[in-house]
Amino acid sequence: MFRRKTVDMLHGPIVKGLLALTMPIMVMNVLQTLFNVIDMWALGQFVNDKAVGAVGACGTLITLCTGLLTGISTGANVIVAKHIGEGDRDKTDKATGTSLLFSVVGGAVLMIIGLVFSETFLRWTNCPDELLPQAVTYFRIFFLGVPVLLLYNFCASVLRATGDTKRPLIFSLIGGITKVVLTVGCIVIFHWDVEGVAVATIISNALAAGLSYYVIAKGNDKTYVSLKTLKFYASELKAILYVGVPTGLQLALYSFANVIITATVNSFGADATTGISIANQFDGILYTISCAPSLATIPYVAQNIGAGNIKRARQTVLRSIFITVAFGATFGSLSAIFSGPLSATMSSTPAVIQYSQQKMIIISSTYFICGINEIMGGALKGMGKPIIPTVATLLFMCAIRFVWVYGIFPLCPNLTFLYLIWPIGWILSISMLLCAYFPTMKKLQRQATAQEVMLEN
Repeated sequence: MFRRKTVDMLHGPIVKGLLALTMPIMVMNVLQTLFNVIDMWALGQFVNDKAVGAVGACGTLITLCTGLLTGISTGANVIVAKHIGEGDRDKTDKATGTSLLFSVVGGAVLMIIGLVFSETFLRWTNCPDELLPQAVTYFRIFFLGVPVLLLYNFCASVLRATGDTKRPLIFSLIGGITKVVLTVGCIVIFHWDVEGVAVATIISNALAAGLSYYVIAKGNDKTYVSLKTLKFYASELKAILYVGVPTGLQLALYSFANVIITATVNSFGADATTGISIANQFDGILYTISCAPSLATIPYVAQNIGAGNIKRARQTVLRSIFITVAFGATFGSLSAIFSGPLSATMSSTPAVIQYSQQKMIIISSTYFICGINEIMGGALKGMGKPIIPTVATLLFMCAIRFVWVYGIFPLCPNLTFLYLIWPIGWILSISMLLCAYFPTMKKLQRQATAQEVMLEN
C-alpha cells in the first residue's frame, strides 16, 4: 500500500517522477500561500489596511528568523534520501529520529528568541510607528507556535525523502482549511484582528504537524521513528547539519537581504509598506510555483547519487529546469498582467495598489529565473555540495543588495529601479552555481566509474 503512495526515484521516466513529486509540493505551497492571502483579505475586508500592513511587516522577519532551522530540514531530506538510495535502513531511521528531535528543540529556542526580541527586530526594519503595536502582537503570538511549525517542516522533508508528497499535501490542506475557518471566525465573530490570524496559524500548524508525525511513527518500508530512535545520533546529526546549516544560512541570508529591501520600502510610508505586503502574498505564490521543482530535485539527485547513477542525476537536473521555466514563465506573466486587479482584492486605496503593482510587475515576470537558480542550488545540495549555494546567496542575494540599496539606489530613488536587483542577483548566482555544478558532476562520475570497476574485480 505504501509503495503506491511514493515515487520510485531510481527507476522509470524522470519527468513523470519529477512531476509526481513537484505537483503535490507545488499545490501544497500554493495553498499555504493562498491561505495567507485569505488572512490578508479578511483583515482588509473586516478590519483595516493597518492590520494588513502590520502582518505583512512581519513576513520577511519571520522567514529570516525561521530560515536557519527550516533550511536544516533540507539536510534531513538529503541525508534520509541518500540512505534510502544506499539501501541502509538503520541509518535512515536514525537520521529520521535525529531530525525530528532537532526540530522540536530548535523550535523551542527560536520561540524564546522571537518572544523576547520581537519589537527590537521590527524597529530594525523601519516598521512605521502606526503599524508597530499590531505587528509586535502578531510576531509574539506567531512565535509561540514555531516549534510545531518546524516539526511539520521536518516531518514533510522526511516524507518527501521517501518519495511521499501526497500525504504532506493532504495534511497541509487540512491545516489550511482549519486556518481559514478559524481566521474568519476569530475576526468576524470574536472581533479579533491580528491576534485571530496568529492563533489560527498556530492551531493549523499543530494539526498538520501531528498528522505528519503520526504517519512517520506508524512506520513503513522505508523509514520509522519511535521513542527509542527519537534521539540525537552524532554521525547523523553531523551529516544533517553539514547540508542543513549552509542551506539554513542561505535562507536566512536571502531573508536578511529582503529585510534590507523592506526597510527601504518602509521608509516611503505606511501605504508603501502595505503595498509591498500585498505584493509579497502573490509573489509568494509564484515563488512556490517556480521553486517547487527544486524541492523535488534535491531528493531525486540525492537518491541517485547514493545509488551511483550519476547519469540519471544529471538528467534530473535538466528536466527540472525545463519544468520550472514552463511553470514560472506562464504564471509569472499572468501575475504581472493582472497585478492591478489582484492587488485591488486586498485594498481599495489607489496608492497602496500602485505600490503593490510596482513590485509585482518586475518580480512576477522574472520569477522563472529564480526557479532556475533554486534548481542549480538544489542539485548541488543533493550532490553533497551545500556550501557553494550559500556562498552564492551571500554574494549575489545579500552583499550585492547592500551595494545596490546604499550605493546605487540613491542615484535613482525609485522603487521600480530598486526591485531590479532581484533578477540581476539571480542571474549572477546562476552563473556561479553552473561553474561549480559541471566539475562536481564530472568528479562524481569518475568516482562512480571507479566504484563499478572495483566491484567487477
